[in-house]
Order: sequence, then C-alpha cells, then structure tokens
Amino acid sequence: MTCYVLNTPVLTAYGDYRFTGPLTASQAAERLTAGFVSAVGHGAAAVFLSRLLDLEVACNRITIAMQPGDTALVLRLITRLPEGMMLTAEEMTAVDFELGWLERMA
Repeated sequence: MTCYVLNTPVLTAYGDYRFTGPLTASQAAERLTAGFVSAVGHGAAAVFLSRLLDLEVACNRITIAMQPGDTALVLRLITRLPEGMMLTAEEMTAVDFELGWLERMA
C-alpha cells in the first residue's frame, strides 16, 4: 500500500473511493509519518505544503494509479482559479483551501 500527496482531488483509476476531511495540518502530517510519495506537480504547491506540514514535499510531476488500499493526502483549493493562473507559494497562503484524505477502497 502506498500513501501519496496530491495537489488536487483527482480519481487516478476506476474503483471505489472514500474522501474525508477536512484535516488540520497536524492531523495530515501525522498520517504521513510512515512515508509517502509526492505526486505534487506544481512547485509552488510543493513549497506551500512543505511549510504547512513541516515536512519535505517534493515537486514530482508523475502520473499515479491508486490501487485498492492506497491512500492520499489531498490539497483542495476551495476557490476555483481563473484559467491559466499559477500561484506562488506565498499567494497560496491567501487562498481558501482544505486538506482531505482519499482512500481507494476497491
């Protein structure tokens, strides 16, 4: 089983999922203590999450396919950004967001 960190809520493969939250930053960091694979594809989001969680979250633009039993911490922006808009890590602190927990059940 693999634990991922994602910068957007996305279903990576067909299956049954459970998405729960929101989590506090400390709750999220605690769930990552056993290790994780970053699939955060934007540098600013990786920096933002690193600062928020006090963990090193690498920018790692990879494609994943969650398998049954896999989990993911998900950064979910509440505000939909205008098309093509890219935020810096500092600008992200001013955007409403939540942290959620995605589990692939089957």
